[in-house]
Amino acid sequence: MAGVFKEAVLTKKGIALLAKAQVNKAKIELTKAVSGDGSYSISDDLTQRTALKAQRQEFKFVALKRQNDTNVFIKFLITNKQESGNLQNGYYIKEVGIYAKDPDEGEILYAIAIANDNQWDYLPAYNDLLPSTIAINFLIEVSNADKVVIRMDAPLQVNTVILTDDITGKKYRLGVSNGAFYYEEVEE
Repeated sequence: MAGVFKEAVLTKKGIALLAKAQVNKAKIELTKAVSGDGSYSISDDLTQRTALKAQRQEFKFVALKRQNDTNVFIKFLITNKQESGNLQNGYYIKEVGIYAKDPDEGEILYAIAIANDNQWDYLPAYNDLLPSTIAINFLIEVSNADKVVIRMDAPLQVNTVILTDDITGKKYRLGVSNGAFYYEEVEE
């Protein structure tokens, strides 16, 4: 079953940062995404959250696009195989958050989204064979802020990528030619 999330909510600190950006006192610099398995009740006020209830992992952004004057589309990949360490214990993804840098407070939880009850994705522990990956598309409000910065360690434009098949060890080139994706085996 694909996880289904409720609408994302700006936190109180996220709203304060947005207000600063609207009067040119700050820029909105989105820094990372996080996921966790915290449970929420209907009475929980998400705007008061300063962190996820039970954060399990953090991730870099892999794609972004300013949709219009008020929204930015963000994509990140939740995976059990990471450079920072492989996931040792699986969990249900019940909460995701986006962090931003506030010039007065440092890094803050900017927005949070929680999954509908019993509609969670399960991310298993890494089994040293095949990684599991879940793509998350997140639409986030930046209102009419003039300065929106999204920190990405990966380049925004990649001409080609060399991928290694985890099972066979063969190398493949992934690229785009005249608007069409292609892949081809490469020799080393």
